[in-house]
Amino acid sequence: AVVSTQSTGSDSLAVLCSYGDIFIESLCKDASKGHGVTKILAFSLLSIILGADTYQNWLKHLNSKGYLKHFIESINTDNQNLLMGLSSDNIKPLFIYEAKLAFLAQIAQTEAGATTLLEAGIIPRLSELTILHQLPVSSELYKQHLLVQPVFTLLTSLLTSLGSKHVVANRQASHLVCVHSELIASIVKSSPGEERSKQDYQDLCVVTSLLAWLRAHQHDLHDEDVAVSIQLQSTSTQLQRHLINLLHSLQLPGKCASADTDLEVQTIKLQIITNVVTYCVSAMGNSNVIHAVFSPELGTKKGNNLNLLIGLLQKGLEASSHHSDAYSQLIHKALHVNQLSTEEQRELASCIAPDTDKCSAVQRAKYAELRLEQLADTKDKELSLYTQLIENLVYLLWRHVQYYTVYCKDPTEGVGGEPLPKKLLSANQDYIKNLTRELPLHLTDPLLKKIVDFCSSKSSASMTSSFTSALVRRVRKLMTA
Repeated sequence: AVVSTQSTGSDSLAVLCSYGDIFIESLCKDASKGHGVTKILAFSLLSIILGADTYQNWLKHLNSKGYLKHFIESINTDNQNLLMGLSSDNIKPLFIYEAKLAFLAQIAQTEAGATTLLEAGIIPRLSELTILHQLPVSSELYKQHLLVQPVFTLLTSLLTSLGSKHVVANRQASHLVCVHSELIASIVKSSPGEERSKQDYQDLCVVTSLLAWLRAHQHDLHDEDVAVSIQLQSTSTQLQRHLINLLHSLQLPGKCASADTDLEVQTIKLQIITNVVTYCVSAMGNSNVIHAVFSPELGTKKGNNLNLLIGLLQKGLEASSHHSDAYSQLIHKALHVNQLSTEEQRELASCIAPDTDKCSAVQRAKYAELRLEQLADTKDKELSLYTQLIENLVYLLWRHVQYYTVYCKDPTEGVGGEPLPKKLLSANQDYIKNLTRELPLHLTDPLLKKIVDFCSSKSSASMTSSFTSALVRRVRKLMTA
């Protein structure tokens, strides 16, 4: 049934595209000048068509005819309509805006599409969205989600497609972060015991992903404008403080959740924590200059210190073990779905086809197998995130321990053989002595062995067990020096 539906969708798309330029022209005119619902449907259909346009013929058509430039420039008009609409109960402009940015995000998923959008000035237009500084009150947070999510999703897709070496895009995106820094700070700022909704976590996830990307490539930006450079540095410092505080307020998922909503939120939280730790890796700087992100204290759970990193590492290893077991169980069940009870099959199948009572036993088993494969795929993605998280935590620990026990302990032993600047030697010497003495009590042999065993069991392309094992050996050597 699923294959049949996909085949029907492909056939329908082929029929629609067979009408050629006339059909696309009609859609573009509807998206430009149609009524509210017509615009939303036109953008949605354009998104589907361009998503299936392997050779990007329709993208070239929209660009050559000026439609794409028009859609981007009309974001300013959307801004005015949103300002008026949100002051009343008219939410039609909000849904049009969401559909338009979703359409542009679809284009941004390819390098050619992202380049076209960049040349058409998409990022400066997003920077000019003043509506983002006049967000609804807390009782209407769903409107905030519909305003924020499309902007940062589009921007993240565009930067990812263009790649890390595109200095113009990175510079424009960094400027956008400065312009909307108050909004971003309000999203990433956390309070003790604060409850967030699923939509809040989604916003937080896409924003932290963007910040991690930009921080990783910030050293490539050599802005000649001193005022701009100072603003970038100030914004980065402020946001870094809020980001690290998230490591205190967010908890790594424990045992596997059951409900679909819990599963999704669990994965989003894990992605957020992974984003923040990835940000911290970049914030430490390159091999020439080290910026310590975490202080050397080990005996306290308060503050942004190495104790926080070790705690995250322990929890990450424990949680990944639960998820690894769950993944193996799901794969086994999917391979032996006929051995499941009728009630268990019905429960799994109901997530795919709600009215399972009308399904035959064979169909019900197929739906149950499909659901198990979906759950296994989610677990596999989570395990990949844990792998990335644990690798980065070990890397952060190694660089901090090396910094405090080698470079701060002996000022003449500089990075790369050069003496360290005095401003990098601000760490309290008593804390460094305590770190040298207490570190083996926190990074115990069983913990280090568990790290190596976990990494060795993974075949993820994003991480090599030999690299992490080498880091563990370096940490051991620093502790015994």
